[in-house]
This record gives sequence, C-alpha cells and structure tokens, in this order.
Amino acid sequence: MSVDNKPSPVDLRAAVSNVVKTVDPMLKTTTHRTVKSETSADETPIESIVQGQNLSRTYYYHFDSNVPASAQAVFENAVNVYNQTGLVKLIAGEGTSKQNSVTFFVYSKKTSGSNNSSVMIESGHGGPQITQQTGWGAYTANHARAGLNVYYPRLAIKQSVAIHELGHALGLDHSTSRQSVMYPVDQGVTKLSQGDIEALKAIYGSGEKSNS
Repeated sequence: MSVDNKPSPVDLRAAVSNVVKTVDPMLKTTTHRTVKSETSADETPIESIVQGQNLSRTYYYHFDSNVPASAQAVFENAVNVYNQTGLVKLIAGEGTSKQNSVTFFVYSKKTSGSNNSSVMIESGHGGPQITQQTGWGAYTANHARAGLNVYYPRLAIKQSVAIHELGHALGLDHSTSRQSVMYPVDQGVTKLSQGDIEALKAIYGSGEKSNS
C-alpha cells in the first residue's frame, strides 16, 4: 500500500514580519480568521500554519520542468476536483510573490524495505508554505508544493494521490476518516468528503474571496 510522507510545512511569517517591524514598530498585524483546533472523526484537520490565515481562494499553479505527461494529467484532474467545489480557484500560471501558488513536482525515492509486502510505500508529499508581510503593502500568501514519487509510478501516479497531495498544499491535514481524500494511506478515494469540504470552507470561506 502507498502512504503519504508529509514533510513539515515551512512558515516564513515570523522572519518577514520581524524585518518589517524593525523598520516601523507601529505597524499592525493582519486580522486572522479563528479556526477550531479540535476535530471529530469525520472532520478533516487543517495544517497548523494555515489555521487562522486570511488567504485568498485564488491559486496559480505550474509544473516543474521534469514532470512527465502522466503526472501532469493526474494533477490537472486534481485541480478540477478542487475547482469544482467553488471554494478555491486554481489557475494555470506562475503568479507573483504576493499571490498564492502551487508548484507540482516529481521525485524518485525508494522506501527502505520496500521489497517487503507489509512495508508502506511513500507515494508523495506536499504542503503549504506561508509568507506574510505586515504593515504597508501587507499580504499573506501560500507558496505551496505537491509532489509524486515516480519511483513507484503504479502506486504514485494516481488521481487519488494527486488529490491528496494538492489537499496538503491547500492546507488540509491528515484525516482519520477513510472516506476522506486526506486519509494518510491511499484508499483510491477521488471524491472530497464532507469533512474535506468543511475544512476548505474554514480556510477559504464560502468562495467569496477571489483576489488575484
């Protein structure tokens, strides 16, 4: 079975804010939405560094140069799944440093002991990276990444895995529900659960913010 190996997300908020505050200590921080920190078995958790962030629902996505057509296809399908919710809007393109973006990539990594049928195979990883500037010209942006492990193409280059990794990029964390696309072991799920939808609503609202 394939499993997602989610790396620790990178949070650049403190570094950027400290630089700005050194110039003008009177600058105010941005207002954040309050998000519940506890979830039930059916709810999908939210990545800790995304909780409370005031993120636009619009993302620009692009592929690294080495991403094969087969991986691009499953990522494009994943993009369509999230776009159909109306809660986020993913657009092909680079975007600017102040805009949300997702970089799709591939890598090749053999899981130790993978010849053993009981070993979980790493199929991909992804996550958010928050950059925030406060004060004049304030912005908060998520420069996320989502990748597939092409060492195991049969297990990793799948729509279910791409949806899962893009979910991490957008701020969804691992769920304990097997009906969720965010369950850490691939179940072949390609439809967002109600818990997944509610978590997206908690991050992005009901689709009212479309700043690009």
